[in-house]
Amino acid sequence: MLRTLSSGAHAEVIESKMKRKKPIDHLRLLREEIAALGVVKCHMSHERIKRTGDAMLPVTCRSPEGAYQRVGLCSPEVRTQRLGCSHTTARIRLEDAIKELRRGNGASDGSSFGSELNWLDNQIHLLDHRKGEAEKALAKIEEEMHRAGNPALGGEALMEARKLVLEMERSHDEYVEQIGALRDSVVNELDRRFAD
Repeated sequence: MLRTLSSGAHAEVIESKMKRKKPIDHLRLLREEIAALGVVKCHMSHERIKRTGDAMLPVTCRSPEGAYQRVGLCSPEVRTQRLGCSHTTARIRLEDAIKELRRGNGASDGSSFGSELNWLDNQIHLLDHRKGEAEKALAKIEEEMHRAGNPALGGEALMEARKLVLEMERSHDEYVEQIGALRDSVVNELDRRFAD
């Protein structure tokens, strides 16, 4: 026996299908956005201090006293596409995808993804401040050596300051690799959801 739906029941079936389709379309779009986000090992170059002249001396600021001019941030367009940047909004999109995974069925990874992202976000922000201070300390040593006219005066301190900056750049590289792997895991989990 063929069963027909009333117009009201038919409308409910269509509405139900549309509700299911919209979240899938949203997730697919979110997946594409996340997959396109870059992982660039920039060494937090925005914290580097500008240098000038033959001696490549650090460029100071007029205010506040003792401050130095930085290379500066990348453009907002670049920052919105880079997950490892300290001053990015890209991680918000990754967080959105993780929240969507938690809402879905079988969201076992959503919680661990969220914890990992939170940890990486905090580490990148903390490193940003530490790198800024390390770059400033390096610049002060270079300035003092130049004023003293004796390059050997701060040799060991200079080497230690450079080593500290390099260690922080390597740490940033590691965080960038980790956040890239997290992005890939989130994309893979979304793909798995689409296949189900």
